Amino acid sequence: MNTFSSNKSSKTAIIVLILLLVGTLFFTFKIHQDGVAIEVQLEMEKTEVMKNLDEITSLYSEAIADNKVVNTKLEDALDRLKALKIELKKSETTVSSLMRYKKKYFELESEMEVLLNENTVLKLENSQLVTSLDSTQVQLNTQLVTNANLNEANVNLSKSVDVAKKLSIDRLEGSGVIQKRSGRLVPTTRARRVDNLRICYAVPSNILTEPGEKRYYVQVIDPNLNVIGSNTAVKFKESVLNYSYVTTFTYANLSLDVCDFVTSKEIDFVKGIYTVNVFEQSVLVSTSTFSLK
Repeated sequence: MNTFSSNKSSKTAIIVLILLLVGTLFFTFKIHQDGVAIEVQLEMEKTEVMKNLDEITSLYSEAIADNKVVNTKLEDALDRLKALKIELKKSETTVSSLMRYKKKYFELESEMEVLLNENTVLKLENSQLVTSLDSTQVQLNTQLVTNANLNEANVNLSKSVDVAKKLSIDRLEGSGVIQKRSGRLVPTTRARRVDNLRICYAVPSNILTEPGEKRYYVQVIDPNLNVIGSNTAVKFKESVLNYSYVTTFTYANLSLDVCDFVTSKEIDFVKGIYTVNVFEQSVLVSTSTFSLK
């Protein structure tokens, strides 16, 4: 009886042990299966987080490339994103680490919305500024052209005024005259009867000319190409002028008639064409000819 009971108890213990072993194996398998499933799930979530980080990185890169002006905020955020992706690739796939990276991702996503909105506003402002600068440049170029035209016009006007201020002479005439004892002058074209040559010209009125003493050098050249009269040489810079006489008068911006005489004491006047030149210093102002028979 005792032997039977003992055998029965042993069988029961063995069965219990078997059941415990089977249960342990089952739970171990179950835990392993759950662990594998969790690991797969974590890897999938890690891949998803990496994909999201790639999308944000792409958006930042496009925004930076589209910007003509450097946006340091975008570049700083892009650098942090790249560093986070490298860190995520190297990290262990655990629940705690994945939760940490997900938290950083959501923070970066929220920051991205703000930065991209700011970037859109900045691009609009830059575009408006460029448009304004272009308009300003067009106005500036137009003003520069206008100023250049005005400067040219002023230079031309100044030159015109300078030309207009120059005192001219009109009606330059030369002729032979006979000097009567009474002092009366009788015009003649016969060379052998000429006592003097009379040179006359008119100085017109010119309100632009500065009034004061004026001086002209008169040169009379006979048919033999000799300068008659005083035949005095005067030097102006690099040129030398031989003149017959000098006329000096006071100009008061009113018209004036001027006459002077050339006397040939040493020789008689010859037949032919005489040339009269009037110079203001070395500049020829007027020229004329006359003939004696």
